[in-house]
Amino acid sequence: MLPDGLLRDLASRSPAELGELLALRSDAVRPGTASVADLAEALLSRAGLRRALDLLTRPELDAVERAAVLGGPDQPAARLPAGPPWDRLHRLALVHRDGDDLRLVPGLAEALGRYPAGLGRPHPVLAALAARLRGTAPEAPEDLPGPCTEDEVARWPAPAREVLERFRSHPVGALPDALRRLDPEADAAARPVDWLLAHGVLFPVDSRHVELPRETGLLLHRGDPWAGTPQEPPVASAARVPDRVRDNAAAAAVELLLRRTAALRAELRARPLTTLRSGGIGVRELRRLRSALGIEHAELVRLLGLGELSGLVRLDPDTSAWGPAPVPVEAADRTVQWQHLVRSWLASDVVPSAVGLPLADGSVIGVLTRGAHAPEAPAVRRALLEAHAELTARAPGGHGPEGVLALARWYRPRLARALDRWGPGMLTEAGELGLVGAGALTAAGRALAEGRPEDAARSVAEWLPAPSRTVLLQSDLTATATGYLAPDVAGALGRLADEEGHGPVLRHRFTERTLHRALDAGWTPPTILAWLEEHSRGPVPQALAYLVEEAGRAHGRIRITRADWVLTGDEDLLEALSRSPDLAGHRLRRPAPGVLVVGSGGAPAGRRPAARDGGLRELAAAVRATGTEPALDVVPADAGPAPGDPAPDPALLLEVPAPRQPVPSAEEVRDLLVRLTGRTGAPPAPDHPTDDPTDDPTDDPTVDLTDHPTDTGGAAPWDR
Repeated sequence: MLPDGLLRDLASRSPAELGELLALRSDAVRPGTASVADLAEALLSRAGLRRALDLLTRPELDAVERAAVLGGPDQPAARLPAGPPWDRLHRLALVHRDGDDLRLVPGLAEALGRYPAGLGRPHPVLAALAARLRGTAPEAPEDLPGPCTEDEVARWPAPAREVLERFRSHPVGALPDALRRLDPEADAAARPVDWLLAHGVLFPVDSRHVELPRETGLLLHRGDPWAGTPQEPPVASAARVPDRVRDNAAAAAVELLLRRTAALRAELRARPLTTLRSGGIGVRELRRLRSALGIEHAELVRLLGLGELSGLVRLDPDTSAWGPAPVPVEAADRTVQWQHLVRSWLASDVVPSAVGLPLADGSVIGVLTRGAHAPEAPAVRRALLEAHAELTARAPGGHGPEGVLALARWYRPRLARALDRWGPGMLTEAGELGLVGAGALTAAGRALAEGRPEDAARSVAEWLPAPSRTVLLQSDLTATATGYLAPDVAGALGRLADEEGHGPVLRHRFTERTLHRALDAGWTPPTILAWLEEHSRGPVPQALAYLVEEAGRAHGRIRITRADWVLTGDEDLLEALSRSPDLAGHRLRRPAPGVLVVGSGGAPAGRRPAARDGGLRELAAAVRATGTEPALDVVPADAGPAPGDPAPDPALLLEVPAPRQPVPSAEEVRDLLVRLTGRTGAPPAPDHPTDDPTDDPTDDPTVDLTDHPTDTGGAAPWDR
């Protein structure tokens, strides 16, 4: 049942205050909400309360925990006027006015989790649970032993007090055979853990874990476990970083990332990355890819993870191999490419830098596996950017990861564990994306932290130099681009020559094979020479011109056209080809001089054309055996566009991963405000399922007491 005080509080808010509440608690914007009661139900959902708690700073969370732990459900959280941090808690609808008091909303104490402020559950709850587990539950609750007092703790043996000190940060410890028989005669000096179990200080919660009651935990902290938490944001000093140095470092990182992404897709297009039967990528495959791209292992796994989260690299379910997504990403403007990568990075739950981190079972996270997925990743990235922006506003300059993480933990204390686990790697990823340059937050990073993605894209466009449309042609049959090439120029050059090297300077080499590939795609020697003259910084080297002319003379003396297969060309060559043993068993027809039709119906089973290319590869090999290079009217799938073909639409980029918690539009918020302030008596909203079931104590870190022996019929050490 909804409390009347909460309904009155919500009903008394102005449209501006309700709009602020819905902006902060966007999960409460639901289509069926039509009254204040419906809004209150949405605000009090377990999932909604947990997400709201994740928005609290350290002082605000301390205030809520203090009220929940020390107050109880019937006690007011604060008296009016409360001031900070209660003002923001009220704006978030985590507390409501009730006369002269502020009270926690129903369910907020449970949403804090099982161990608020690092304290265990109340003593009566644990005592009753332990009695049930041991089969000794008394008939009346008052028959259970009561919590210890401060005087009793002071009289305990020193070894027992040393064990309790281990429970200051967390109330759960791992203990084999936690349901062992109690031994009242246990020696506190030799077996302090058994002594604490026998005296009702620690209670078993299952067969492998024990828990310290909340009351005893408060005694350890002298009644105030929040005394040591910082009430002011920790702001570290900044290193001086000139704007030009910052922007140059960020621009170089963006250019390098985009070039490596294109190279990765090209390499996977030629040789997809196969997966192991057990999942993940094998060491041999990673070594091969690392050698092909010329980058370090850590850089490679982050690049693969970024390709996965952005959808530019996909797993083929039929072949279980990773390859490039069939979209013309490289044809898009570099700013558009960067924007897609960053938007995907902010929304995805994939953490590329997580590879190599330990898992609970003792293994480590593998490349392109589910272990690198973290539901809290988008919230952690947002917290890091906001903390970096706050640090920059308070102390302009460069900031190390420690300072950013410390401030992020203060602003989002409930994300502290995720920040410690994923944060350092995510800051490295932010540097590779150009959000941080030389340790300083860039204009693009600040714009993203403030929710201005279009401004971030404009900032990146200002850093990056204009694309070049010319290359340096040399007599060693190479083309060198000293800057970024326009996508259409780079695409055409990639058809005429093969890229070589992995340095900052793009370098291509022309060979007879690459020129034949271009001729198959529809180019001719005159169009190739015209393109080279147009895009060369100087005259076309004579050696390259000769190579183009020679490739044109050796290409197309016999032309393959698909009917079954139709070959046209010199009659003498076709006559020699018809007698080739490579075509033995095929039906051959000569409908006219200079024309040879090759059929497959009569071919032996072992010599029938492969289904994939219809026998084209076999037929081309037979032609080459006569000493000539065939021209293909059937263009291979990877031949690319012919000169003059329209460029692919850069807008055909992959969509950004949908966020786990969709953000309502401004129109949806306005419509809800109209319903709340202008309509009453609407039918109640349907029930919405909540997430986050009861917490499992084994999901949290446990106390490590391996140096305290216990008696389990022998010495059994504590474990995690």
